[in-house]
This record gives sequence, structure tokens and C-alpha cells, in this order.
Amino acid sequence: MTAIAEHALGAMRRTLPAVLDPDLLRRCYPLRYLGLMTVCFVLMRPIMVGQDPTLGPLMKVLTAAVFAWLVNLHIVRRIPVSASAILFVLYRLASLLPTVYRDGDLLNWGYVTLSQLSVLMLIELYAGYDRQERRRLLRVMTDLLLIYLLINYIMIMTGTGSVASWGQHEFFAQPSYLLGIRTRVTDCVFPAILLAMLYDSGSRRRWGWRTVLALTSGIVQIVTLQVATAWVGAALMAVVYLAVRLHLRAGGLLSMRGATVLGVVVTLLVVVARVQTYFAAQIEGLLGKSVTMTGRTELWDAAIPILADSPLFGYGINSQFGAFIPAFKGLLWQAHNQYLQIAYDGGLVAVGLFIALLWTASARADASRCDNHVKAALIAVYTAMSVMSVSEIYVYNMGMFYLFPFLASRMDELMDDGGRPEHPGKAPRPSPLAAGPPTGTITRIR
Repeated sequence: MTAIAEHALGAMRRTLPAVLDPDLLRRCYPLRYLGLMTVCFVLMRPIMVGQDPTLGPLMKVLTAAVFAWLVNLHIVRRIPVSASAILFVLYRLASLLPTVYRDGDLLNWGYVTLSQLSVLMLIELYAGYDRQERRRLLRVMTDLLLIYLLINYIMIMTGTGSVASWGQHEFFAQPSYLLGIRTRVTDCVFPAILLAMLYDSGSRRRWGWRTVLALTSGIVQIVTLQVATAWVGAALMAVVYLAVRLHLRAGGLLSMRGATVLGVVVTLLVVVARVQTYFAAQIEGLLGKSVTMTGRTELWDAAIPILADSPLFGYGINSQFGAFIPAFKGLLWQAHNQYLQIAYDGGLVAVGLFIALLWTASARADASRCDNHVKAALIAVYTAMSVMSVSEIYVYNMGMFYLFPFLASRMDELMDDGGRPEHPGKAPRPSPLAAGPPTGTITRIR
């Protein structure tokens, strides 16, 4: 018995150090990515988390802390301020003055600004790291959105969640899940598909399980929740992806800049010219919708005169509900069109700066040296959400639409496979959230 006991103790001594080995813990996925996953969760928290009376304020405090940490890293490592960052800050400042002047929701303005600017700073920070760290960021962001979609679908199937209501009107009461009401689920579906395709493009298999999961989970939820706008976006995404892959370019229309122009043109045609009235039969037959687009034309009819009263600077960020809906009182933050909403928040100044941000980032993406698969994924998903934003708004709540210009502006660096030579005399910068010790020296990016 003594020999057996000594043998057992010896085995435990040999096994225990291996279990507690830091290298082994670093290889464990949840622990290896825990820090970065937490940061991304704070900056891209689901709608249900943001609406929780306890977690909501905590997320705001943590967002401010993450922003301060990122600012410090950018200063210490002397990362130049990019054109995208400048345009985004100016775009957000355009809605600050009317928000203050009209006694709007200043806290909401500041929170959204810090969280979205932090996402951009995080992307630009990791764009200067080595290939492993850049893929770490894409992987964590992809997995986070996939987790959201899976939890959201479980809540849909089990009937758990809450009821989102506005005011005392039952018409505006809808089931709400982790990602919000049914039309808000698409805030996450399309960016999740893009991120999965970008991450999988860096592996030997262009279509990995993350891409398959993002596509299937997204489409299943679109079908389950019967979101007609998302159906149109999914069909458009598939067509544009195939067209770009087959190199069927028509005067630059199938490009990031072409998608930016398309989003503006479709908004003018649908919201102002009401071109959809000429396709009433097709809309009613295929989508089961009327040309009023579920009452959205009434919102636009009410919104346009309001915007005309303050076209240059708008009305600022407001949190009350009802002004764009006839027979409802109060100021509304929801115009059910992305450009009308931006015009309401910051006027034509904000609209111009927003388009400038999209155009600048799109130009960089179009000029990048990424392979055709990466460009096709980016252009296809961006085109889909640009057209979908005619009847929805994707710059609020989780603000997933901002991921397109943020990622596009750094696409060359993020998707660099290491085949091209690095900048001479410069080593890749270490990640502040890397599991192991730094693998390079801190250098200044010129």
C-alpha cells in the first residue's frame, strides 16, 4: 500500500504542474481570448444588456474605462490619427451642438460616441500588430457576434425574453430578445457574416464553419422572424457577391464606393421620389408588403417637413418617441431611414460628414490589395446593408453599420497574409491583450 501511495503522489506531482502550466492555460481558447472578448463585449454589448437597469449603467462606466485605456495606448505608441477617425469625430460633433442647444440626450450622445470611436481605435490598434494578433481580433469579434446570434435564436425558440413597448400604445409592443425586436436582429446578422468570411479567408478553407454558421443562423432567424427587409438584403448580398467574384464590374458600381452611392441614390428614389409605387404588384406579390412599406412612407411624410425647419444642423439626439408618427406627441429619434435619421440628429452637416466617412473608407478598400474573395464579401454585405438602411437604421443600438467603414479603412493591414514584406526596420507591435510575453518591440508607425 505504501508503494502504491508513493506512486500516486509522484504522479500527482508530475501532473499538477502541467495542469497549472501558464502555457497550457494560454492555449485554452476562453482564457486566451478572455481579455479581448471582454473589451469587445463592452463596446458591442447586445441591446438587452444595454437596457438592463443594472448592467446598462455598468456598461457605460466600462466603456469610458476602455476608451481611456485605448487613448493611452494610442498616445504611448504614437499611432497617427487616421482620416477615418477625424471624419467620425467631426460627424459625431455635428450632432453635439443641436443636442446641447435643444436640451437633448447628451449622455446618450457621449456614450454612443465613446463606444463607437473605441471600436475604431481598437481596429486601428490591432492593424499594426503581426498577423496572429490581427486574426485574433477578427476571430474574437466573429465569435462574439455568433454567440449573440445563437443565444438570440434559443430565446426565440423558447419564447424567453421581454416585451419592448413605447408609450401606452399596444401597437408598438413587440417581443424583444437578446438583440432586440425582430428588425434589430439584422443589426447583427450581416456584420457577423462579413466578419466570419473575413476570418475564414485567412485559412486554407475559404468557407469555414464560422461562415456556414453565420449564414445558416442568420437566414434561419430572418425566416423565423419574417423580416422582409432582411430577405431583400440577403438576396442582394448573394447576387453582388457572385457578380464581384465573377469580375462582372459595371463602371465601378460593384465596389465599395459604388455601394455608397447606391445607398444614397436608393434613399432618394424610395423616400423622396417614391419609385416603389411603380412596382406595387411585385412588392405585394413577392414580399407581401404594401408600397407604404408597413407605414414607413407616413413616417417619411411627417419627417421631411420637420427636417426642412432645421435642415443644416438638425435637432440633436433625443430619446422620446412619437414626433414622426401622425397623432403621436413628443420628439422621435426613429425615422425608419438612416439618412433621414442622421439629418434629424445633425442636419445636412452630419449627413455630409457621414458620406465623407463612408467614401474615404470605401476608397481605401477599393484600392487595397486584398484578394477577390475578401473584396467580394465586403462589397456584398456593405451593399446589402446600404440598401436595407432605406427602411431601417443601423447606426444606433449596437451600431453595427460603423464596422463597414472601420474595417474597410484598414482592410489592407488587417488582411495582410504576411506574404508581402513588412516595413523595413520595424518589428510588429505586441498586443496589449496577448496571452504571452511581447514578441516584438514597440515602434512608431510612420
